[in-house]
Amino acid sequence: MIVIRVSIGQFDPDKADLIEQMLSATKSDLESGIQAMRGNLAYYAGIDRANNAMTNVSLWDSLDSANQMASFQPMLNLAGKFVAAGVRFQRPILNFTKVWDIPRG
Repeated sequence: MIVIRVSIGQFDPDKADLIEQMLSATKSDLESGIQAMRGNLAYYAGIDRANNAMTNVSLWDSLDSANQMASFQPMLNLAGKFVAAGVRFQRPILNFTKVWDIPRG
């Protein structure tokens, strides 16, 4: 089973530069901890300036593994900083069970 965990946050257009800078800086705070988590297959962070949104998308080998993120303190700390900067996160964070994919050749 593969689980796709998707967190989405939206912000006002005038915050895009700040949010992108903050999002870029999160890698150094999160990378080693996420890599050490059981079952992590991939992790992506991105910004959609056209729709004033940011996302964190990760792939996991099980729902139990994906749910480790819910108590990962460095992520919780950063979420508070993003909220303080004006990001409105969609809740709950969604965990999708993969139905199909197109593997790379």
